[in-house]
Amino acid sequence: MIKIIDLDRLFDKYIEKYVYENVGKVKPEEIENEIPVLYAKFGDETLSELDGATPNSYYRKFGAEDLLNALKEHIERGVSVSDFLCEAITADKDCEKAVKNELLKENPAEYTAYLMNFLADINGDIPIGRYLEFALFDYPEEIGELATEFLGKNADKAKSAVLTALSDAAEDKKSRLYEILSCVKEREDAVFDALVAGFFKHAGEIPLYSSFLARYGDERAIPFLSAAADGDVNYADFEELRFAIEALGGEYKGKKDFSADKIYKKIKGDGK
Repeated sequence: MIKIIDLDRLFDKYIEKYVYENVGKVKPEEIENEIPVLYAKFGDETLSELDGATPNSYYRKFGAEDLLNALKEHIERGVSVSDFLCEAITADKDCEKAVKNELLKENPAEYTAYLMNFLADINGDIPIGRYLEFALFDYPEEIGELATEFLGKNADKAKSAVLTALSDAAEDKKSRLYEILSCVKEREDAVFDALVAGFFKHAGEIPLYSSFLARYGDERAIPFLSAAADGDVNYADFEELRFAIEALGGEYKGKKDFSADKIYKKIKGDGK
């Protein structure tokens, strides 16, 4: 059984000893700069709390499944999770399989976040369907956002599933799907059409949805953005539209009068 040890607390004691032994020899700012070096040295220190093993070697004796169970127990007990434990997990040959198995289960948010980051650290293939569940269903906000981020990094692989999910997704979660689609690298009509449709369906969220079109990078969006800029929009939204047009290589050539716009007057120094 893996011991549940607060190695960060032991490292603090290690630092205290170092400071005591170097009083008058090392300046406080020098000690701060030495922290990464001292942490590396601490990793090779034999500890009685680890049965005489070092932090670097102790966890490497166990497989990914046992290490993940230990991680979960650390979190449940409120014990600090050390880098040594995390590094042992990602170094194990069965890490990807073990992490994916755990991701299929319903787990606390903090533990799930660790799992998702582990998979990213080893460049593992993310389970797209499961991550879409995290993004679209009733999961903690941080898990939904993290899933969206990683799906965005794998947008070309996820695009078909994302396009399919658009029709049934809850309205308050759809922006995550459009965000993922905006990260697709390949130019594809279905993706472009979805982003344009999302832009027009969410006329009250111009900054967000114009940024999706700008990020996707297809200059065919310029006429749609320009048409929106021609319409009845406030100065702040107009500026977001103009930025998006310019990001796509275009230029807004229309004339607008914002002299009565409160935001415009405030920026120009005419408002109170």
